[in-house]
Amino acid sequence: MPTFRERLRLEMSGPAIPLMAFGVAINLTVGQVTSALKIPVYLDSIGTVLVAVLCGPWAAALTGSLANILASSFGSPAMMFFIPVVIAIGLWTAFIARHGWFRSLPLVVMGGALQGIIAALLSAPISAYVFGGTMLSGTDFLVIFFRSLGNDVFWSALYQGLTSDPIDKVVTYIIVFLTVRRLPQRILTRFPGSRSLLNPQ
Repeated sequence: MPTFRERLRLEMSGPAIPLMAFGVAINLTVGQVTSALKIPVYLDSIGTVLVAVLCGPWAAALTGSLANILASSFGSPAMMFFIPVVIAIGLWTAFIARHGWFRSLPLVVMGGALQGIIAALLSAPISAYVFGGTMLSGTDFLVIFFRSLGNDVFWSALYQGLTSDPIDKVVTYIIVFLTVRRLPQRILTRFPGSRSLLNPQ
């Protein structure tokens, strides 16, 4: 069993650093576009999920955290508060990828849906108690809708998350699944996660 330091060194080896930089850029770019267009999904963790699948949990957690820190400095200060959520996304995605879920589309869909539930449970308290349930994003209308049904801020934020987050994460997982499947094997095998993508458990 490798130590944490050895595992981290493995995750950061080879082309991992350029991939992490690409992941940060993807998170920022797509996240800003969906926010500006008020689309009721986020799609701001594509880079985190890609790094989790190809490199591992800690590289993915770092990718997501850096993207949120940069997003906060670029005019979306709320993103800083959701770093625990992106860390959870990296850890969960890497865990199921290591167990072969990204070799099967049905498992990818199920993994994305479960990831969405986890993200909703973690983000709802932050959204409700720090920001009053509204994030100036495309999902705000769902919070307003659930509030109109008589729910308080927390439950409205949670119901919004349980509605939009599974869809968001399933779409994100499918995008990464299709991307990884199209990578040439000579490139794929340079990443530590390739063993879980190519070989049966």
